Amino acid sequence: MSDEHDHEHGHDHEHHHDHGHDHDHEHDHDHALIVERLPEGAWKIDPHGSEVLFKAKAFGFLPVTGLFEDFHGELSVDATGGITGHLVVQMASINSGWGRRDDRLRGADYFQVDKYPEMVFTLEKIEPSGSEHQDLSGSLQIHDKSVPLSFPVYAIAHGDHLHLEGEVIVDHDVAGLGWSKPFFVGDRLRLDTALTLTRA
Repeated sequence: MSDEHDHEHGHDHEHHHDHGHDHDHEHDHDHALIVERLPEGAWKIDPHGSEVLFKAKAFGFLPVTGLFEDFHGELSVDATGGITGHLVVQMASINSGWGRRDDRLRGADYFQVDKYPEMVFTLEKIEPSGSEHQDLSGSLQIHDKSVPLSFPVYAIAHGDHLHLEGEVIVDHDVAGLGWSKPFFVGDRLRLDTALTLTRA
């Protein structure tokens, strides 16, 4: 275990620099606005200006931060405010900064990417909250389970770009993952998304 501790501690924070592209488009327009209603139209995720991160604890106390490097998605808003959308994440693209841990996360003890190659979030509803954020509801398809999720998101519109940010906790028992070695990553994952969308 000492070898794993050494590697964990040495690599958990390698992705801090990844936030440098979070807001590639933030200077495109001078009038970026937090919006209570998403702009009408068809939108697609720009992967170069977006991130899907995960955060957890290994051995109960060591922080683990990583990302999924391959994902795509769309969003559609009609004239009445009706919304549909989805985010598809390729699970094999997981990168926590340590190859040995990533191989184990892809394997049978955790995400089983050979059997379940994708994680899909389907947007079902987004409503104003009365404050700066909006309340988003949807379902996360992971393994053979569909997990209902609700969490706040912040929406920023600037010209032909839309930026959505949110975070949610996923308990692996609730999700039915049945991880045989939860101590290696932790029994709860926090998914952080920062998505830039452009008009389709």
